[in-house]
Amino acid sequence: MQRSALTSGYYRAIGHAAALCRLWNGAAPARRTGPAPRPKLELFEYEASPWCRRVRETLCVLDLEVLVRPTPRETLRVEGAYSAAAAHKPAVSAAEGRLLFPFLVDHTAGVALNQSADICAHLWSAYGDGVVERPTVDAWLNGGLPAPLDFVSLAGPSGLRPWPHAGLMMAPTKRAPEEPLVLHGCEPDMGCRLVREKLCMLQLPYRHVPRPIDAPLPHLEDPNTGWSSFGAAQALEYLEERYQAGEPLPWLAPVPSANLGEARISPWVSWLYPR
Repeated sequence: MQRSALTSGYYRAIGHAAALCRLWNGAAPARRTGPAPRPKLELFEYEASPWCRRVRETLCVLDLEVLVRPTPRETLRVEGAYSAAAAHKPAVSAAEGRLLFPFLVDHTAGVALNQSADICAHLWSAYGDGVVERPTVDAWLNGGLPAPLDFVSLAGPSGLRPWPHAGLMMAPTKRAPEEPLVLHGCEPDMGCRLVREKLCMLQLPYRHVPRPIDAPLPHLEDPNTGWSSFGAAQALEYLEERYQAGEPLPWLAPVPSANLGEARISPWVSWLYPR
């Protein structure tokens, strides 16, 4: 991706519009009386999911580091379908989680949860001590909105970038990293979003370290090679060169064969496909 493209009016407009949909929630950690706790958290999610966005915001507000294991879609025809190419979904099945994302494993508390609202409630209950005051925007967006408005605000950023490569569909990779990458970022920053989309599409596990939006972002590190850099353009070029082996699956990709997961028809797209 050309570095100049990331500074174009298109990306700036999309970034501002997406952040506005969520009122820049997650742009900075909430004030605490002491350092944030460091539980061992593992999040299975994909960037384009509105519900996963809610959890990522909460992690940023609470300043919680998390190991992200991306689970992009292989088909939009059914929920929970995956093939042998899926890197992280078998672990969800092994943990007896539903193949609906997000899915959080809190190794410190010994719990595993689906459903974004339940995950966020758990994170605040377990790790919210010491927060001086929960940001009003976060409380309003995550629990204070009527259901229709809640969905619109969550889905808005995804609707602005609905493309398969925007953290929605899986793409082939050249190799799997031995160690997770490290991404310093925050949820509403557009550069961070572009890097998260690429990491998701390629199923590259990474440790997300929250940083305020006024820090130099995104900052990506690859401990497997010693590479690190600030800025989305450099990160995207590196990920494409080292890890990407081809284009993502298209919107109309069929159910994988053999399907190793669930095969529940997605109601919102079932009308597209004759049964």
